[in-house]
Amino acid sequence: MKPQNVETLLQEKEDLYDLLEDIMERIQEFREEMLTGLDDLEDMTTENCGIEFH
Repeated sequence: MKPQNVETLLQEKEDLYDLLEDIMERIQEFREEMLTGLDDLEDMTTENCGIEFH
């Protein structure tokens, strides 16, 4: 394999790793937002119905 091809492959691998990290961070942020939203919804439901969830 030519050195240029190896360098290109290494750069692509690094780019894909960075993309994966970004995707994982976004998924974590989305998960946290969903959990917060569910907690808020649970609180509203409890306030309106007098029912507590466990």
